[in-house]
Amino acid sequence: MDKRQFSRFEERIQALVEGGFARLFAGRLHPREVALRMAHAMDDLARPGPDGTRLAPNHYAVHVHPADAEALAAQQPDLAGMLAAHMVNLARESGLRLDAPPQVDLVPDDAVTLHTVVVHADHAVVAREATQVMETLDVAEEARGADSASLPQAYLVVNGQTYIPLDRTVINIGRRRDNTIVLDDPRVSRHHCQLRYRFGAYVLYDLGSRAGTFVNDQRVSECVLQPGDVIALAGVRLVYTVDEQTTSEYEPHRDTQLNLSLDERAAGLADELEEDEFD
Repeated sequence: MDKRQFSRFEERIQALVEGGFARLFAGRLHPREVALRMAHAMDDLARPGPDGTRLAPNHYAVHVHPADAEALAAQQPDLAGMLAAHMVNLARESGLRLDAPPQVDLVPDDAVTLHTVVVHADHAVVAREATQVMETLDVAEEARGADSASLPQAYLVVNGQTYIPLDRTVINIGRRRDNTIVLDDPRVSRHHCQLRYRFGAYVLYDLGSRAGTFVNDQRVSECVLQPGDVIALAGVRLVYTVDEQTTSEYEPHRDTQLNLSLDERAAGLADELEEDEFD
């Protein structure tokens, strides 16, 4: 790896660590070491794809000391799923493609020293084409999702002018025409963020957008929305509102940690896997 490539590699690692990756390890593992090892495994084992692009490995075994594995599982039960979501963003930033949602396994290993990590990666055989896999995940997601009849009468007010009803459990927002809500603004990423109805609340997730997602002037990677919250996507402002008749029944808890499983993350990031270039 030449000096220029190494510099870009370091920048990607730094962006990953600063993007919320560090919070996953609860002081048990050094986040930069984990990021470096996973990024090296992804880059070293990437192989040419049929369309000329480089395919990243889609399976990662993260070996840690059993004591670390037990502590991490207790403090962050969906650590593997969260790591998988970060690997999607890392692949995109590295100019690599994934032929399927990445799978991450946390492996207790007595041979690994306490507070360190060893990462093995490989290309797992995918039974069906990636698009078919994604379609299956979408169907499963809808089956698990809340009944539309139970949704609050919620809206997004776009730039103080347009009211858009939130009438489904998964809502994608971005510049591309395949989003649920299309924002025709060059500053907005093609797939910028996503709303998911979970546990009686709409939860906002940033999808690795270039300009970031802000709620009440605070940059967020995920946030449980409250009526009146102001969402900023680059230069576009969205106000989250809930009809007064349903507000009394709508009581999301900001202190509740809401994490998506691997399947849920994969369903939400399916479109991201199909893109070759950055937002």
